[in-house]
Amino acid sequence: MPKPLIIFDVDGTLIGGESYDWAAFDDAFKAFSSFNFPSGFFDVVAEVTGQAIVRRALPDLDDQTISRAIETISAGYAARLAVDISAHPEAFDATPGAIDLIGQLTAEGYTCAIATGDWFSSIEQKLNAAKIPWQGLPMATCSDRLTRAEIISLAAERAGRPIPEAIYVGDGAWDLRATQTLNIPFIGCGKNIDRLKAAGARYAVPDLNPDRFFTVLTQLNQI
Repeated sequence: MPKPLIIFDVDGTLIGGESYDWAAFDDAFKAFSSFNFPSGFFDVVAEVTGQAIVRRALPDLDDQTISRAIETISAGYAARLAVDISAHPEAFDATPGAIDLIGQLTAEGYTCAIATGDWFSSIEQKLNAAKIPWQGLPMATCSDRLTRAEIISLAAERAGRPIPEAIYVGDGAWDLRATQTLNIPFIGCGKNIDRLKAAGARYAVPDLNPDRFFTVLTQLNQI
């Protein structure tokens, strides 16, 4: 039986910097739309990818205008991130264990991939700032697909693996929902693991320490 394909989310999973990240996104959105996201907006958004958020927040735009909005907001977001990273190089540090875990998984014959709700232009900057060894890893982003489940499926396809062989690692309830849609295992991580467990995540680790992660992998392989 082949070893599972391990697909990682990025923001909050492989890297930190969420406060800088959301501020840059919010500012880019407001620069285009001239208004902030409504109060409670993110409490009701089921699909948390850059493209899906813009479409949900600007539902009355025609296809041509929403395409322009997505292009303009994603470019503005990437530009703001570049400024932040230049001023604060430590803003997007790798999360504890992330770099070692990718290295150990690769050394032990696992295939790793990345599936993120971010756009490629912005996630590339953050991964580089965090010194995550992502080059050469199959990756899919919201530049490719609208929904997280579609993005995860594309990452598996680019890795040359069927989706039933994948395990997704993420920190958000939207990550868990996507794996439930795809019927694949999920490993929760990060600061919100209690919420993830309450939402139905069976496996969760506080960080990506390789010893903890491989303990969970062993449990999954015994199912």
